[in-house]
Amino acid sequence: MRMRIGMGIIKVEVSLPEAVQAIEEFRRSRGRALEAMASEVRTALSGAINRLLQTEMTLFLGKPDQAGNKRNGYKEREYALKGVGCLRVRMPQDRKSRFESEIIPRHEQVDPRIKEDLAILHLAGLSARTAAMVSKRVLGVEVSTDTVSQSLDVIEERALGFLTRELGSRYWALFIDGTNFRIQRRGSVQKEPSLVVLGLDERNCYSILAVESGTKDNVEAWKSVFSELRGRGLDMGAVRIGIMDGLPGLESAFKESFPAAVTARCWVHALKNALAKTPARLRGVFKPLASAVMYAPSENRARQAFDELKGAMNGEAERAVRCLEKDLDSLLAHYRFERPLWRALKTTNPIERVNREFKRRTKSMDSLGERTLNVLVAFTAIRLEFGWQTTPVTSGRITHLKPVAAQNRIESTMEHLLH
Repeated sequence: MRMRIGMGIIKVEVSLPEAVQAIEEFRRSRGRALEAMASEVRTALSGAINRLLQTEMTLFLGKPDQAGNKRNGYKEREYALKGVGCLRVRMPQDRKSRFESEIIPRHEQVDPRIKEDLAILHLAGLSARTAAMVSKRVLGVEVSTDTVSQSLDVIEERALGFLTRELGSRYWALFIDGTNFRIQRRGSVQKEPSLVVLGLDERNCYSILAVESGTKDNVEAWKSVFSELRGRGLDMGAVRIGIMDGLPGLESAFKESFPAAVTARCWVHALKNALAKTPARLRGVFKPLASAVMYAPSENRARQAFDELKGAMNGEAERAVRCLEKDLDSLLAHYRFERPLWRALKTTNPIERVNREFKRRTKSMDSLGERTLNVLVAFTAIRLEFGWQTTPVTSGRITHLKPVAAQNRIESTMEHLLH
């Protein structure tokens, strides 16, 4: 029996008696037989690679500019090859130290494809420590936590570039909110606030426009984010509405940056704040009346429902009523837009779900370094983007902001970043 592997560099021949003996070994212990076969493959591959390296050196020394240069032995070291494991290879050397192998670069210890696999494990939620612990069993190569962290090099530039990309589409609605991540700094775990902006484009598709470090309750920090969006090409005049919570001063700052837009308050935040100010004995009455305002079929009907709420409270929940009344115009801003968009525009739920997805991706990691956090957030944003860009917000498939499953696989995201 004859079998060729790869590019025809390795040829394995197995006689009938050897095949019978191998089958007997599998019957006695399949695990040991597989390991023995893998060991033979590694030995054969080591030999094939060593012959290639020697040929590469011969070709190098045959170049006109290498006259007088000669071989100077070799240096033996290990090299981890995907799907095979660690190989012993002999790296040829020349007297003038000019030789640079293209087969196995001088400082490369691990097949780049293994780094891609490590990056996937890490970005899928495994901490660097856990990924290093399971690397031998899963990938056939034992690696350090540093190697796992460094594996992000293969996607870092393109991933982070997504969050600083030029904004060519016309985004007409912006959702604005912040979140916190745990991050490792100088031996302690601290909360790292981030400011997140989600946009709706002219096709009514969601897109993550920014994830920036900054204090979410600081208006100046938000002004800086708006300035960055302008610098990346966002058409400020095309923005018609901004949906946000009740941070004092944020609405004014938003209108300064987006003069053609109206501001909308998040109903979920407003209702929560109002209920907190409602006497416990009245909450059972207050909540359904407030919900009637929130889900009214028109702006006029919403204002009538608010008057009914105010009358029913009869001054007994004055603070709660005033909490809604002072922001009523902003709470009803979604009625100025097409009806199919009302559900999306009346709350910051879309961006809250984005933040939850970010946290879900980081939950299994005890703590993150700043670099890992940045790459992970960018990677997650790209995964979400794949589904959103084929599914308008008015589609029933995106009711709960779930990306299209077939386009949301980690492997698809890696392929996008690597090729």
